[in-house]
Amino acid sequence: MTDHLSPLDIAFLAMEGDSNPLHLGAVATFAPSTPVHPARIAAVLCERAQEIQRLRQRARTSMFGGARWVEDPGFAPEDHVFTHHVRGRDRFATLVSHLMAQPLDLARPPWELHVITGLAGGRFAVVAKLHHSLCDGMKAVGLGIQLFDPSRLSIPDAPEPTAKSIIPSIPSLRGIKDTFDIASSVLMNTRPPTLNSPVLTASTRPRRVVMSRLDLADVHRIRRAHGGTVNDVLLALVTGALRHWLSAHGSAGPDSVVRALIPVNQRSRSGDGASGNQISGFLVALPVGEANPVDRLRGIRAQMESAKAAGPDRGAGALPLLADKVPPLVHRLAAPVMGRCAPLLFDTLVTSVPLPSVPLALDGAALCEMYPVAPVAPGHAVGIALSVYRNSVHVCLNTNQSWMSDAQWLDGVLRRELLSLQETRELVGLPR
Repeated sequence: MTDHLSPLDIAFLAMEGDSNPLHLGAVATFAPSTPVHPARIAAVLCERAQEIQRLRQRARTSMFGGARWVEDPGFAPEDHVFTHHVRGRDRFATLVSHLMAQPLDLARPPWELHVITGLAGGRFAVVAKLHHSLCDGMKAVGLGIQLFDPSRLSIPDAPEPTAKSIIPSIPSLRGIKDTFDIASSVLMNTRPPTLNSPVLTASTRPRRVVMSRLDLADVHRIRRAHGGTVNDVLLALVTGALRHWLSAHGSAGPDSVVRALIPVNQRSRSGDGASGNQISGFLVALPVGEANPVDRLRGIRAQMESAKAAGPDRGAGALPLLADKVPPLVHRLAAPVMGRCAPLLFDTLVTSVPLPSVPLALDGAALCEMYPVAPVAPGHAVGIALSVYRNSVHVCLNTNQSWMSDAQWLDGVLRRELLSLQETRELVGLPR
């Protein structure tokens, strides 16, 4: 049985490059009750990965530009699961950055798991890499959940993939109009590349994965005081961090904005059995030039409310939907050019990955942290990913800029932004 990749899946496959690999990532840390051996954890992961059909498949391309998922006859989970041992936080961060920077082998099932032991307190980590042609963020979570110990989390059974017809259907007049509207909006929102912008770079220097953890209770206090959603507050915190960084480069004038593409899940809430990518997006101008943190939050909240009212299938942020309407052969031929056009539309990707709220564990070791790692588009300096798990918010930057590659810097500016919004709340007499 085969499963054809959608045009959007093929676009991610075709735009893969050595300097900008297009895989999704995650860094999960666990606290075992007894000492663990990395070979034991690797064996558990291999056993569970063997049972997941999608992880046994690789993409086979055709001469007409299409591709389909097929069983890899030489598949062995041991070829995708690796063990490492490090000492110290700095060496751990360096290893994670190195692993995330390495492209996946697209000639075999495009995923890897890395077990890392030696963390403080006897903890261990699992670094996951899944190519974007294989899944979007929501599907990645669904695949990842199957690697954890069985829990009280209810996961819908995913139906076996079925073959899709490669004969294109005749588009309706409504479909043609929708495609034209999205394309027009995308073109109207393109702009010439900004010269000497720190968020846009052609540099191929090694990237660094930088992680920071916040208390979810602090975020909820701000949300209750100023309104909006948790994601609005998190976007405001990210905007404040970018403002500090850009100010240090003299690139945060009063009217400065950083245009962020915010992916939006289009997957049915009844289950995520469908394969591939089902995403759209919002295009939001993060007001990095605004000095007042509350006004930054209000501006972001207004933009998000407006985008949600219009819907994720309209506007310039719906670029993924437009890509899904382009024939696969066009993606194959145009990928080298289109992959470099991202800076014409947006400056960075900011994605929020939803995680289950129930406790999760791997071989009895409790999950403590889950940092999603976003891919970085060609020409961009940073990709930003956020997740909420239990009582914590996990923030992760994937960057090639030295100013942003210091975990202490990220911790400091995020906490400074939290404090600024909390102090403003207290000044206006709002309850804690």
